[in-house]
Amino acid sequence: MMTRKSNPSYSDPAWCEAQYNPRGAVANATEIYARWPLESARVKQKLSHVGLRYGPHAREEMDVFRAPSARGALIFFHGGYWRAFSKDDFAFLAEALVGAGITVAMPSYPLCPEASLEDIAQSSVSAVVKLWREVLSPAERARLVISGHSAGGYLTAALFATDWAAHGLPPTPFCGGLSISGVFELEPLVNTTMNTAIGLTAETARAWSHGGSCPHVAAPLVLCVGEQESPEFHRQSAELAHAWPEVCRAPIAIPGRHHFDVVEELGRDGTPVFKEAMALFA
Repeated sequence: MMTRKSNPSYSDPAWCEAQYNPRGAVANATEIYARWPLESARVKQKLSHVGLRYGPHAREEMDVFRAPSARGALIFFHGGYWRAFSKDDFAFLAEALVGAGITVAMPSYPLCPEASLEDIAQSSVSAVVKLWREVLSPAERARLVISGHSAGGYLTAALFATDWAAHGLPPTPFCGGLSISGVFELEPLVNTTMNTAIGLTAETARAWSHGGSCPHVAAPLVLCVGEQESPEFHRQSAELAHAWPEVCRAPIAIPGRHHFDVVEELGRDGTPVFKEAMALFA
């Protein structure tokens, strides 16, 4: 468990924005956003998949791309600071994974400001429970990996800090996790423009951060960050690794990648992120 003093820079909105809003640091961010749904539509046309509901909210739905004779499964939680994107933006990641024998589950979830971060974390639990109980085969359950990018990296860590026995699942219902560019300490977000939608206060930011929690799951959590990301994104993963040594090793800096193209590596066979994901199924 980790406790740390608040950084004085957290009270400087310009500093927080520069560190935590990667749109300003990536010149072609808009082009990248535009290609994600197009690539995802292509993959959804190519790959067989089923749509499932996992809760009552309109966004509590997921697509499952089943690999023939699957040797494992991966569930991916998208980013967007809990206020943007959906499963339909990231289905493109499934193509290479399914080709490698991995079933992929791609959920959407309720977004801020309609939903609180606590609500969204609970939705992610519901998605895993639905998948584990009703969708996966025994072989897929035995090799289930939790993954996410940015805000989805936060949700990945939240699932490691979940008491799964309280939800009727085994204490460790998955074999590993992969967080890509995750944010785990939330206090720096309070003075950003993103927080207009997220709605964090200093108190809720501290309460919902992961550094002071403990993992309940006995499985490895791999932390990846793009080499070109801001110092704060690197610090976030480094400090979670320090706080959770029982499940995390030192974060992996992905060469030449920024916040938006690093996640694309999960959908490209042979890249460092793809290899880290596949190693969790070994």
